[in-house]
Amino acid sequence: MKLRVQSVIRLAAILFVASSLVAASAQSGGPRPGAIGPPPGRVSGPTGGPGPSGGPGAPGVHPPPPAGPGSPGANGSASGGVQFGPVGRWWDDKSVVQAVGLSKDQQKRMDSIFSANKPAILDSYKAFLREQSRLEALNKDSKATKEQVAGATEAVEKARATLQKTTAQMLEQIRQQMATDQITRLQSLR
Repeated sequence: MKLRVQSVIRLAAILFVASSLVAASAQSGGPRPGAIGPPPGRVSGPTGGPGPSGGPGAPGVHPPPPAGPGSPGANGSASGGVQFGPVGRWWDDKSVVQAVGLSKDQQKRMDSIFSANKPAILDSYKAFLREQSRLEALNKDSKATKEQVAGATEAVEKARATLQKTTAQMLEQIRQQMATDQITRLQSLR
């Protein structure tokens, strides 16, 4: 059960990063400075779109705030390799930068890595949302066969795995910009 909860937390973190990228790209054709979440006043569900009635994304219902340094679930387990550091662009958070001891040069390199990986993460995220939407449509269709639903479910899982892999690769590149003692300090912020 604990492993499943950790997996859900890691997926939520990935979806948060990806939806942040989508939201930032949607505004004025480019990212907002320091953007790590949906635009102010925007209500979104866990996948960045409208949520179910009464749930996250329903009118007047806001998703929970992102986990910050020291929050439970701020980091995934090391075995999953999906989350490294707090959720979002933690290298732009002054308190994290100070606690970890990041230099301006390291922050610039991390920004470059983030920018270079942004298109692939966005593509993976959009593919995941597309497959998820297809599955939801099939689940509502009374004429859908078990094979169609199973195929759509498999497509969602494959898209999710691609998104996780793409995000994990970016996070590993960011991790490589840090010294061992900085990584230790970052992990202690959990």
